[in-house]
Amino acid sequence: MKQDAAAPPSRESARKSAGSWAVDLLRVTAPIAILIGGVAAYFGLAGLKRAPERVAEQTLAPMVETIVVAPHEGGLDIAIDGVVVPFREIDLSAEVAGRIAKKSELCRPGTYVTRGTPLIEIDPRDYQHEVDRLEREMSQASNSLKELDVESANTQALLKLAKDQLALQRRELDRQQSLAGRKVITDSDLDKSKREELTAVNAAMTLSNQLQLLTTRRSRLESARSLCQSQFEKAQLDLKRTRVSAPIDGVIIREMVEEDSYVQKGTSLVKLEDTAAVEVKCNLRMEELYWLWSQGHAADHPAPSGSPTRDYQIPHAPVTVQYELGGRRYQWQGVLSRFDGIGVDERTRTVPCRVLVANPRDVQILKSGEGTSNVVGPPALVRGMFVTVSVHAKPGTALLEVPQRAVHPGNTVWQVVDGKLSIRKIRVADSTDDLVLVYSDASGLQPGMKLVSSPLTLATEGMAVREHVAP
Repeated sequence: MKQDAAAPPSRESARKSAGSWAVDLLRVTAPIAILIGGVAAYFGLAGLKRAPERVAEQTLAPMVETIVVAPHEGGLDIAIDGVVVPFREIDLSAEVAGRIAKKSELCRPGTYVTRGTPLIEIDPRDYQHEVDRLEREMSQASNSLKELDVESANTQALLKLAKDQLALQRRELDRQQSLAGRKVITDSDLDKSKREELTAVNAAMTLSNQLQLLTTRRSRLESARSLCQSQFEKAQLDLKRTRVSAPIDGVIIREMVEEDSYVQKGTSLVKLEDTAAVEVKCNLRMEELYWLWSQGHAADHPAPSGSPTRDYQIPHAPVTVQYELGGRRYQWQGVLSRFDGIGVDERTRTVPCRVLVANPRDVQILKSGEGTSNVVGPPALVRGMFVTVSVHAKPGTALLEVPQRAVHPGNTVWQVVDGKLSIRKIRVADSTDDLVLVYSDASGLQPGMKLVSSPLTLATEGMAVREHVAP
C-alpha cells in the first residue's frame, strides 16, 4: 500500500498544469498588445499629410409667394351702424278753445293721411256769431262813411255859396263907402252894409269849420272801420281754426283728445310724423371724419374757409343705407347732411351725425340667385330700423391696396428685397375681409413693391427666401 502512494504523477495531471500556465500568460500579454496597437495607430494617423475634407450639408431657402403692391383707385367706404329716426314730427295743437264737435275716423294712430285731410272740428258756432256781428258792424261803418260823404258834399256846396255871398257883400260895402264919402248916403246905411258883410264872413267861416270837422270825423270813422275789419279778419281766422286738418303727408302716431271733450287754446290734439323723408342717426369716429375733411367741403356749400357756415358743417357725402331681412338686403340712397349737435360724445368719443334719405320709399332689393320679381320686403324706410350705413368718401390722401393675407400680426408686412426678407410696420387706413388699405406715406410702401402673401414658420429680418409671384 505505501508503494502506491509514492508513485510519480500521471499524464492527466501534467496536462492540467500546462493549460493553467498558458491562460495566465494570455492574461498578461493581451492588454500589452492592445496598448501597443493603439499607440501604433495613433502615430500612423498623425503621420498622414492632410486631414479628410468635410462635406457641408446644403439647405435650400424657403419658397414664398409674393404679390405686388398696387395703388388704391376710387373712394373709400366707411361702414357704420345707425338707427332710423323721423325727419320731423308735428304736434298739432288747438288754436282756439271749444268743444270737440267732430273727430274723423282717420284720426287714429298708424293711419296715413294726406295734406289737407280733415281730422278734428271744434264747435264753430260762437266763432260764426262773432264773424256775423263784426260783419254787421263793418256794414254800419260803411254806411256812416257814406252819410258823411253826402254831408261833406252838401257842406262844400254851402261853403261855395257863402263865399260867393261874401264876395257880393264886400263889393256892396265898397260902393257904400264910396257913396258915404260923397255924402250921398247916411252913416246908418254904411253901418248896415258892414253888418251884412260881417254876417257873410261869419257864415263862410262856420261852414269852413264844419267841413274840417267832417274831415276829422271821416278819419275817425275810417279808423273804426279798419279796426272792425281787423277784428272781422281775426274772427274769420278763428272760425277757420276750428277745423284742424293735416298740414303734411304723414302718419298719425298719437292722438290726445276724444269727441265731445273741451280743449283750451294750445292743447295738444294729434302728433303727426312726416314721411316725405327720414333721417338715420349714426356716429362717426374722428379717424373716419378725417377722410371727409380731407376731401374738402361739398360744392353746394361754397362758403369761404374760416366762416362759421363752413366750419360747423359736415362735408356732404353720398351714403348707401342697407337693411337686412330674411336673408336679403334692402337698400336706399341718402346723403350725410349734418352734425347731430356739436362736439364729441363724452361717453363714446364719437361724433353724432345725421343721414338724410330724401325718398324713403325708393327701395332697392339686393339678393343673389333668382330674380326679385316676387320678393316681398319693407316698402319704406321707417323709424326704429337698425341699418348699416356706408359713407362713400373720396379722400385726397394716397392709399395702397394690400391683400388681407399679406398683412401679418402686429400690422406688419414682409417685403422681399434682392431675395432677402425685410419686415415693415404699416399704418392701416381701412380693411375688409379681403383687402387692407394702407397709408402710403406713413408705411414707407410704394406701388410695385413685393410683399410675401404666404405663411412662414419663422420669419426673421434678412433671411433668404425664394419668391414665386402670385397671379
